[in-house]
Amino acid sequence: MQDKYTVIKNGLVLTLDRNSSAGYFTIILKNGRIFFIDCENKFSEKEFVSKNPEAVIIDAKDKMIMPGFFNSALNSSYSLCSQLLNKCSYENLRTWLSLKLVEKFISDNSGKGILSELLKINYLRALKNGEIFLSECSSCISKDLYEKTFSGNLNIKQYHNLRLYDQNALTENIPIPESADSLSLGFIADEELNNYTLSSLRKSLTGAGVKFFVEASISQSTIESVKKIFGKPFISVLSDMELVNSSTVIYNPTHINQIELDILKKKKATVLISPSDYLNLAGRKIDIDELLFSGLNIIIGTGYTGKSILSELKILSNIIPKSSLSYESVLRMAVQNASILFGLSNLTGSVERNKSADLIFFSLKDLRNTPIVPELTGESISEFLIRNLSVKDISDVMIKGEHLINENRLSGINEHELISKTSAISDLLYKAGKFSEYREKYLMRERVDRISLNSDTGNTELNETEPEKKEEIYVDMTETVTYEGEGEFMIKGIKHEEFETERMNNSESENHNEDLKEIKDRDSGINLFDQTEEDQQIKHISVKSKKENISDNPGKTNITDIEENREQEKFVKKMVFDDIQEIDSSSLKKESGDFKDEPAPTFKKIKLKFGFGDSSSAE
Repeated sequence: MQDKYTVIKNGLVLTLDRNSSAGYFTIILKNGRIFFIDCENKFSEKEFVSKNPEAVIIDAKDKMIMPGFFNSALNSSYSLCSQLLNKCSYENLRTWLSLKLVEKFISDNSGKGILSELLKINYLRALKNGEIFLSECSSCISKDLYEKTFSGNLNIKQYHNLRLYDQNALTENIPIPESADSLSLGFIADEELNNYTLSSLRKSLTGAGVKFFVEASISQSTIESVKKIFGKPFISVLSDMELVNSSTVIYNPTHINQIELDILKKKKATVLISPSDYLNLAGRKIDIDELLFSGLNIIIGTGYTGKSILSELKILSNIIPKSSLSYESVLRMAVQNASILFGLSNLTGSVERNKSADLIFFSLKDLRNTPIVPELTGESISEFLIRNLSVKDISDVMIKGEHLINENRLSGINEHELISKTSAISDLLYKAGKFSEYREKYLMRERVDRISLNSDTGNTELNETEPEKKEEIYVDMTETVTYEGEGEFMIKGIKHEEFETERMNNSESENHNEDLKEIKDRDSGINLFDQTEEDQQIKHISVKSKKENISDNPGKTNITDIEENREQEKFVKKMVFDDIQEIDSSSLKKESGDFKDEPAPTFKKIKLKFGFGDSSSAE
């Protein structure tokens, strides 16, 4: 049999080998394996072609090449109906009715080819995302479905691992296809966990030689139940039952302490994380820094809500400190670490001599994808890939040297027909999960609550066409400066107490304050009138006296009258709280003179009385 050679030249290669080599290398493939890597540009294409005229030459100019991704947790059941997971969390994920209906539909219709088509669609989508290994974790795939779907299925091109949740299936002989590395056993803890369940698990795993996946994203009620029954945390219980070893994988732990981390590290266990599930399903923020820096073998999967491994790496790189974990180490979680766990590190997981040609190509033709780095190192290229590239930039995928995707097109697959099947199966899954019915019930519940609110407020008519105008809620935040409560509110203003308002000095008060005079003597008295009132008082007294004088002695006034008049003006301006007797016109002096219009009223002035003695002693 003649050897088949393929030459890949002019490509930017990220090897992820032990030396973290990166650069513009030439890769020579022989019969689907990497035969030689020219890192020093000594390869002579003309000489090689002359010796091997049937060799295929691939010009990888403007492309970046790296080993394919490992998806360590792919849940195909919900990948085409992700909106059913919108209201899910780790607390209700196991009891969500829509998901149970979808799994039942897939299981009941497996004979009609629904599951086979579903897996074909999901695996081809994963292939376009650059994922050359898949660990299927759908809980609806049983032993019978495995035999019908996976055995002899030539549509699955990737390496894959099937996770079964039926421990009895491990004791029976199951035909394992050549493309699968092994089976694995999945376990989901619930509130009914007891010693008998764990003892049965240990018996099934003894001598089976399979990976044991434990979903540690358990609900709070399960955590409390485990502590009540065993008196220890979940991981500690598994360790006591000898269920934690190098083949154990802890999947998305949401509650784990340092003691449990030390147990996993001592037992050389692996931790599988799905960053998108942490963000979408966890009821609280999960601190995974301790996991990442613990020295454990970390692998990555898309889980329930993830779309691709590359998007998961982007999320992970954004939620960890930039200076604490290198980009290359993050990338290795999805390639090299997983290959070690699943026993494929000697076959794939890096670009090295004698390994399988499992490669993905990123297009760099877009101006935005130009690698602007100071030097070509494994770390700089890894950072550039995670921060700038996406799955839509993947142009080619090779598995075992076979070109399965060429220039973003699936080889031998009618993609238009596949898109139509994808839409049809997605509609079936949404109908099976009763998405429309539950959505309508949810909306109806909102309408009932709104009608109840209107009836409580006296408004029994509900206009469906116009949005209901909500009553404004006025909140007094004088004491707390915050609003604590339910409902919507609008702040119209801030209430100011009268005692908090400063008294502003206006022009009138300033002018009035200027007329204030200090009382230095008790005999000086207090002025009761302002300047205007004083003038009016003087004018009134002067006119009255004038009229009385004219009527009594017309045409007779003298100098004495004028002097008395001036004394009167001074007296009025200095009016005090003295005992003032009523002015009598008969007491005024009547004298003739040249000044006829100036009467001279007289006043009787006495001293103020103080104390509680009789009148004679007070004067």
